[in-house]
Amino acid sequence: MRLYALFVSLLLSTSTFAADVVKVGIYDFAPFAFIADRSTGITVQMIATMNKFQNKYEFVAVPTTAIRRYSDFEKNKFDMIIFESKNWGWQKYPMVASQGFVTGMDVYVTQAKPGRGQDFFLDFKNKAMIGVLGYHYQFAGFHTDQDYLEKNFNLLQTNSQKKSLELILNDRGEIAVLSKEYLNYHFSHSPADKVKLMISDKFDQTYPYTILVRKNHEPSVIYINKLLSQMKQKGTLKPLWEKYGLEVMH
Repeated sequence: MRLYALFVSLLLSTSTFAADVVKVGIYDFAPFAFIADRSTGITVQMIATMNKFQNKYEFVAVPTTAIRRYSDFEKNKFDMIIFESKNWGWQKYPMVASQGFVTGMDVYVTQAKPGRGQDFFLDFKNKAMIGVLGYHYQFAGFHTDQDYLEKNFNLLQTNSQKKSLELILNDRGEIAVLSKEYLNYHFSHSPADKVKLMISDKFDQTYPYTILVRKNHEPSVIYINKLLSQMKQKGTLKPLWEKYGLEVMH
């Protein structure tokens, strides 16, 4: 009887201190998430680091897509999303943004050709543009509606930045919009491609990467901001930022 009581006591003690599970939405957004490759990437590594740093919450990655992430959020499939911006279609949803922790940048990329210079990026009219389905671009007024984009821009939409870059390298489009973070990642694996491309000096947009959390839900944005500050102070995420050449916000 004493052994049974001890077992029950231990069981209750363990459940009392079990971390609350927090579902984190991730979608194909290289190099932050590679859904097709068993959900790997910077976001997955950051989630693992956050779980090691604290034990109040267990953050768990839940795959979604760039287009479906809004409806999946409404269906309560996840309550938090990392490396995201409130301006990327989240304005009407009960999401609160954390402090920014690294800076993101989108640039224009074309195939390097004789006589082609930076003035090639001054005008997008009548140029074959390439973007990723569900992504938000400043040159397109941050619209993602396919009918609008087809009517107002000569924009081919792919399913990934990898595919967009492949089209440029194969001369099947004129200008692709790619994140500088993705280009850094690609060049680290395929350095020979660097001389084949011309990258714009100007940005389509720059933005602080934040963590979006469901409003009036745990963990609160106050907790997330405190966690980010503590991890920054300890240098916990610094190796991850340096590995992928991410620009830390000060």
